[in-house]
Amino acid sequence: MQTVLLVVGTLAIAIITAASVVLVRGILREMRGIGQVARDLSHFLKTAEEELTGAAHNTRAALNNVERLVGTINETIVRVSRVAEVAERVLDAAFLANTAVKAVKSSTVGLTSVYEGVKQGIKTLCGYRETNKGGTSDE
Repeated sequence: MQTVLLVVGTLAIAIITAASVVLVRGILREMRGIGQVARDLSHFLKTAEEELTGAAHNTRAALNNVERLVGTINETIVRVSRVAEVAERVLDAAFLANTAVKAVKSSTVGLTSVYEGVKQGIKTLCGYRETNKGGTSDE
């Protein structure tokens, strides 16, 4: 009976040892897989960091370019505004000059009419009569 117990005990120890070996081998295999995943993840994170650093640099450069462009546009707007103000002043001056020319022309026509009237009045008062080319008077 002791022999049976000894055989059963030895068999139980052998089965437990075999199960432990299989279990440890499985754990080691999984740990190798976890190690590989950790290396792959490390490589991925390093690559992502490099890409993100480059993208951040490019974004920063683009923002600087946009900032310079906005400054140039603002300066151009100020210049165009000044040119528009000058053009508006020139147009106002041209309008005033045109109005003045019209007023002078109108005054000249009026003064010419007054001059002719006064001239004719003096001629009438003095008894002066115009003669035509033939030597006769116009009456």
